[in-house]
Formats: sequence, structure tokens, C-alpha cells
Amino acid sequence: MKFSARQVTQWTDGQCIGPDNTVFSGIEVVDRVQTGFLTLIGAAKFAKNFASSPAAGALCNADVEVRPRPDQVIIRVPNADLAMIKVLENLQLPSDTPKVGVHPTTTVAATAVIDPSARIGPQCVIGENAVIGCRTVLEAQVFVGDGCVIGNDCRLHAQCVIRAQSELGHRVILHSGCVIGADGFGYVFSEGRHHKIPHIGQVRIEDDCELGANTCVDRGKYTQTVIGAGSKLDNLVQVGHNVVLGRHTILVSQVGVAGSVTAGDYLVMGGGSVLADHITVGAGTQVAGFSAVVDDTPSGARMLGAPARPARQFFAELKALSRLTKSLQDLKELQERVAKIESTTKDHRA
Repeated sequence: MKFSARQVTQWTDGQCIGPDNTVFSGIEVVDRVQTGFLTLIGAAKFAKNFASSPAAGALCNADVEVRPRPDQVIIRVPNADLAMIKVLENLQLPSDTPKVGVHPTTTVAATAVIDPSARIGPQCVIGENAVIGCRTVLEAQVFVGDGCVIGNDCRLHAQCVIRAQSELGHRVILHSGCVIGADGFGYVFSEGRHHKIPHIGQVRIEDDCELGANTCVDRGKYTQTVIGAGSKLDNLVQVGHNVVLGRHTILVSQVGVAGSVTAGDYLVMGGGSVLADHITVGAGTQVAGFSAVVDDTPSGARMLGAPARPARQFFAELKALSRLTKSLQDLKELQERVAKIESTTKDHRA
């Protein structure tokens, strides 16, 4: 991977300070950057050690002061993080994008409708009455069930499974191993065994969502499970049946959302955290990693712990617990002193 400072300047509409013919051999964060690499300086704390680093150059926020060596180049931009996205877009690894059209090894039902601009890779299966939109890409071995609707400019990476009647909006990205529309986990226990509840609902994933590898979204029992527009779900996330997530939700890896949860826009959940079933989560709620939310939350709540409680309460309890530890130590010392006094008194009486 070789690219020049001149190219970076063009990609980012930045201002190049220093030799624009500098050639970079990679990209790395400033504290691990290697010789000849480009790095990123988005805040003053990252600028301190830049001149002593082996970096050949940096994308730098315009409002951050940095003093490079003469052999280092600075490309100033309004927002270095956003500018780096443009650089990475231009340096993306070769993709497995199939050619326009349908690969001859793919099986397509007679009633399916596939836009001529779509790209359907090898060994896919597209069911009855399925619809595939303009410029959408299905990589190898994607399964699209009966009655599914997939919008324009979507990308389904290899081995995704989209079960019957599921709907994907425009510009949806599903990474490998995603399963959309499997039955929800529902049983009735009677006469000594578990009786499966059929799920006849759907999944609707709205525009501009991205779901990570091996993430699962279960279909609704009666109606729809919904992932709101602009939401981003990491790898290994589980969303249960009847869940409705608002717009621009962020769920980090291994989050579990139990059935029939309703959440407002801009929910953020740290890795390994969970929402109990049948609760309502207010817009803008933030849940710390490995927390367990078991009750409704108001808008803008910050929840920590298991069971989760508001951040202020959590830290107050933590502080009280630390005081309790000292109190227990004080009590132990007091008990030892009393025992010593009682022993001395007993000796005198004897």
C-alpha cells in the first residue's frame, strides 16, 4: 500500500505543509506509528510526540498546533477523523464485488424481480416474489427468502441469510453470517414439554443501517421487528422478536436485546450489555458495557451496573461501599481493642 501526500491532500481537500511528494507506506495511530507511515492528529495530546516519532506525516485538525520536523509533512483539515474516512475509502482492499447481472450458478425463482444494475454473485438463492433493488450487491452464497424486499445500493456480504418477508431499506450493509428473520425464541411450557410458538411477523431494517458479522435479528411474533434508520450494530449482536429500535442506534459487540423492547432514537449500548424483555428505553440512553437494564429508562439516561441504575446512583453506591470497607476495618480494630481490655480486666480480677 503506497500513496502520496499529494493524493491525501486531493482526497481530503486539505492544505499540505511540507513536501507533497512524500510517499506513505501505511497508516497507524501516533503511539504505534512506523517509519514512513501516515498518522492522525485530532487533538493536542496527540501532537506532543509527533516530531520525535518515525511518522512521515499526519492528517491534522486545523486548530491543533503541531511542530513537525523538516522531513515530515502535515495535511491540515477541519476534521482529521472525517478526513481519514476519505483516505480509507480510497485505500479500501479489493472487494468480492460480482459483475453486473446474475451469476450462472445462482438460483432465482421465476417470480423474483432483480434490477438489471444489481450484482448477484455465485451460488446465491433468491426466492419467490423477492425484490432486489438498483445497484445492490449480493456476494457469494447469500440466501434471500420468499417475499423479501431489498432496496437500492445495499451490500450483503457472503453467506448472509435473509428469511422470508424481511425488508431492507436503501444502502443497508450486512456483513458475513448475518441472519435476518429467524424465528424468535418463544415457547409455552405445558404437559411436561416446551411447545414452539410460530412466528409469522417480519423484520424491517431501515435505510443506512450496517450490521456486523454473525449478528441476528429475529422476526416478530405477529408484526415487525424494526431496526431504525442509520443504526449500526457490531458483530455478534442479538435482537429479539418484536423489538423496535429507534434511529441511529449503536450496539457494540455481544449486546443482547430481549424480545418486545421499545427504544428511542440514539440509544448507545457498550459491549456485552443487555436489555431485559418488555421494557421501554428513552431516546438518547447510554448503557455501559456489561450492564443489565431491567426496567424502563427515561430519555437521556446513563445506566451502569447489573442490575443497571443511573450513573449518579451507581457511583454514589460505589463510594459508599468504599467507606463501608474502611468502617469494617475500623470495627475490627475496635473489637480487638475491646477484647484486649476485657482480657486485661479479667486478669486483674483473677
